[in-house]
Formats: sequence, structure tokens, C-alpha cells
Amino acid sequence: MALLLTACNLATLKQYVPLPTPTPTEGVQRLAPTPTPFPTPRAEGTSVSTGSNTTAKAVVCTGYPTGALNVRACPGVQCWAFFVLDEGRVVTVDGVTEKADDGATWIHLIRPVDGWVNAKYLCEVKP
Repeated sequence: MALLLTACNLATLKQYVPLPTPTPTEGVQRLAPTPTPFPTPRAEGTSVSTGSNTTAKAVVCTGYPTGALNVRACPGVQCWAFFVLDEGRVVTVDGVTEKADDGATWIHLIRPVDGWVNAKYLCEVKP
């Protein structure tokens, strides 16, 4: 036991000192946080008008059994990722695509949520 205590060298441990409670700065107005809207999943059988009647089913295919695909608010990795689709999840796309600055093609989802995904992680649904 003496060997263990010597190896720990308890004399070098610092004593815990609690930090003081902060006090508000006088004259500074505290702002309430603004809520960020979070898209809700669409119920099956509902649709979004995109000005096009072309819709298709696709399946998430990242190539990994436990893979996941981020759904983003706009086309590009710089956009906010607000939803995650698991490998094998069937989605509905409306055929709208955009090319990002990095050369990636992004495709617009309409179900289960309204958002954008990198097209290279979607595959055709096999009948």
C-alpha cells in the first residue's frame, strides 16, 4: 500500500477551489434566444408542391451497414444538417438537383422531410 501512495505523489495534487458565482454586468441587456425552426417528418401520403409532378423513390445507400446520411437545409456541406437518415431508409425525391461548388450533386427530398442530400448516397429502389 505504501508503494501505491508513493507512486501517486499526493503532495502534488491541487486543492479544489470552487469558482465564484458570476454576477450580471450592469447596463447589459440579456437577449432571449431565438428558436430555430425544426422540420417535422411528413406523414406518408402527403406531398409538397415543387412545380414539378416528377417524384421517385430512392434508398439511402452509404455502403456501411450502420451508415447514416445527413439531410441539410440547402444543397451543400456548408448548410445546416437537421435530420439523419439510416442506411436502407426509403425516401421520396422530386427530381430537383443542384451542383455544389465542390462538384457534388445534391438532390431535393420531399419525404420523410423536406431537405437536401448528397446524391451519391442514394440508390434506385429495386422492385
